[in-house]
Amino acid sequence: MEMMSQLWLPILVSAAAVWIASALIWMALPHHRKDFGKLPDEAGFTAALRSMGVGPGNYGFPFCEGHSAQKDPEFQRKWTEGPTGFMTVMGRMNMGRNMFLTFIVYLVVSTLIAYLGAAIPLARGDSFSHVFRVLGVAGVLAYSFAFIPGDIWFAKNPRAIVMCFIDGLAYGLITGAVFAWLWPSA
Repeated sequence: MEMMSQLWLPILVSAAAVWIASALIWMALPHHRKDFGKLPDEAGFTAALRSMGVGPGNYGFPFCEGHSAQKDPEFQRKWTEGPTGFMTVMGRMNMGRNMFLTFIVYLVVSTLIAYLGAAIPLARGDSFSHVFRVLGVAGVLAYSFAFIPGDIWFAKNPRAIVMCFIDGLAYGLITGAVFAWLWPSA
């Protein structure tokens, strides 16, 4: 546990570096611009949602209460005829709150990566390349793979999955580099 107390600086710096990289990637780079498609009649769609009183939340259609309801002929008809899908309706976005919570997630990931580095045979004074290799892989695992099963099941655009994987690769390598740079000396 003594080692963890010496890793507070790489924890904070790596979380901040990934947070900044994430902001730059999403605001400045073009590779996420095709993650979402335009509805054929956006005005009609949003008017229909408003008229139905659809509030913020996650929705599946056709809706199924549980496994036994999947056998219902009406559900089967709706499922076969389509369309089927998932929809997230957001309320008013609070950028400050979302940015803060995102930083907290990055801070937790960096803390867990620090714990991994302290728990396995990484020692004070280990070389940059050794620390980078071990903790960079941990960062890539954390940032590139955790979301993929959910994206597969909820039919996210395959191109968007690849772009998020690439972002995660960058975040993981940034994390590994920061830890290697600030790793305690012997």
